[in-house]
Amino acid sequence: MVAIRVVNQKKPQGKMIHWAWFVLGTSFITLVVNYSIRNGAYPILLPEMIRDLHLTKAQAGLIKSAFAISYLVFAPIMGLLTDRMGGRKVISFFCLFLGAGALLMGKAESLLASSIFFGVVGIGAAAMWVPNATLIQRWFGGKKRRMALGILNASAGAGFGLMGLLLPTIVKEFNWRYGWFLLGSLGLSVSVLSGVLLRNGPEEMGLSPCGGETEEIGRSVPLPKKISYFEILRQPPFWIIGLSYLFASYGTYTLLDFIVTYGKMELNISYDIASQFVTVIAFCGIPGGILLMILSGYIGTKKSLLIIYASFTLSILSIIFAGSRISFLAPAAAWFGVIYGAIFPMVAASARDYLPKESTGTVLGLLTIFYGIGAMTTPVVTGYLADVTGTFRWSFSLGAFATSLACLLTAFLKGRREFV
Repeated sequence: MVAIRVVNQKKPQGKMIHWAWFVLGTSFITLVVNYSIRNGAYPILLPEMIRDLHLTKAQAGLIKSAFAISYLVFAPIMGLLTDRMGGRKVISFFCLFLGAGALLMGKAESLLASSIFFGVVGIGAAAMWVPNATLIQRWFGGKKRRMALGILNASAGAGFGLMGLLLPTIVKEFNWRYGWFLLGSLGLSVSVLSGVLLRNGPEEMGLSPCGGETEEIGRSVPLPKKISYFEILRQPPFWIIGLSYLFASYGTYTLLDFIVTYGKMELNISYDIASQFVTVIAFCGIPGGILLMILSGYIGTKKSLLIIYASFTLSILSIIFAGSRISFLAPAAAWFGVIYGAIFPMVAASARDYLPKESTGTVLGLLTIFYGIGAMTTPVVTGYLADVTGTFRWSFSLGAFATSLACLLTAFLKGRREFV
């Protein structure tokens, strides 16, 4: 066995703040901007874009599909680049695509231009979750890793939740284009922030992971074994987790992408109130993600995923049955948000629990292909069904069916396997 000598160069720090928290804070801010652009702006600004650009619901779905295609193509590359080059360079560089694409969305005058520009956003967004989640799992150890992932995932809720409060005001005072201009500027700004504060791992600063055990001076540890794509693909847990992720992605975005359009155009709820559904879902996802991730540390990954997917199905059905009754619709949206907040960090945790730990970035990148397939097909299918049937209820029902399949598949997940 090849071994290396680990020399602890860390100086006594007393009560100094561990740099892992600066990394987590920077990743959190970066992802807030990312989710504001990819999850917040699209559903909230969509009704106004449909009106001004004279789009059908299916055509509106094509814009999001263009994003998903770019995301699908580039996500595996980002995971590989993260493992080989480090997350710092990947994140700071591709934030430029995120910001530039959003700025261009504000200038779009047609379906084609909107699709191309949101595709550019997709390239940048592909370098956000996987590299940041990989960095956090390197900087935190033990049970703090799950807690840190839960906090990181709260960025999704904070990002598009704030958009539910901010963008309707911008649309009212100016128009939907200014919403994209603002977010594009923020996307370019976080490129600088990431480049300055992120580090690829604690070893770069002579530190141990926060919450992990400190290596003793002179202790020999094995060099990590390289895992090939073939070795990852031949693992049954990879396909179970991946296919479940696909169905969960479909169920998630069939609702999230069209909840405001559904409220305004089908339920005849005012734009301001319909936009708040996004805020309710988003902000409820923050505590939901953190608490369910902490709970998963005690009851295990498989049980947690089963509970999450089953509850997700029921929450979508409850939104359908609530109709236009706000007193029922708001709690249903809140329930959806609580469960939604835990899905993505749980997938990241399950990837580390069931698949090779030393290739976490590559594994997450491959799993994101499944996510991308679900996100790519959802908007077009959802919009087309709504155009044909005159209602989103059949589309949402299909989303609930997809999440029930995710639950069924997870039941076949075997016990953890150890990779050395």
